[in-house]
Amino acid sequence: MTEKEIQDILQPIIGEFVWGAKQGYGSFLNLEFGCPKTELSGIHTPKEKNKFPFNEFDSRHVKITGEHSFFIYMSNWKIYAKDSELAHDESERDEIEFALSFINGQKLTNLIVNTKENITKLEFDLGGIVVISNENYSDEINEMWNFYTKSEKVLTYRNDKKASYGMAKTEFGTEKFTDLIGKITCPR
Repeated sequence: MTEKEIQDILQPIIGEFVWGAKQGYGSFLNLEFGCPKTELSGIHTPKEKNKFPFNEFDSRHVKITGEHSFFIYMSNWKIYAKDSELAHDESERDEIEFALSFINGQKLTNLIVNTKENITKLEFDLGGIVVISNENYSDEINEMWNFYTKSEKVLTYRNDKKASYGMAKTEFGTEKFTDLIGKITCPR
């Protein structure tokens, strides 16, 4: 993938407000951008009786996501307010929640992928900064982050400094990864 291709993919979230920033499983983070969209699951019918009464009835799950989602995955990360670290991937959940509440509502001004240092930096208009690295994940190949677009494609950046871009529903292991070299800054 070329620098321009990466910039073109990421460009739609530059100038957008982050919302719905939340911690997922473990240290995973999800940042939403753009207009909200609602996803409804199919109807879930319980297979057998359960000790929880609500599990005895049909149910449906509702998920609200942005047009674009930035998912921080198998990596180390730190959230800053200018030069002060608010939280990192090993912080307590309440510290992470506080740091994410600081990021929520800020406008993304710059996104930098620096392959030499193997860090990605998201910079926001009110001083929020998210730095993603692979300090503790360099022993094996891991996806550091995924950027889901409104066209249902995903840009994936791995800790081996390779990226892929394709349909989000692609079968795992069939993606085509290419080397990224240098420092990619968005906007240009």
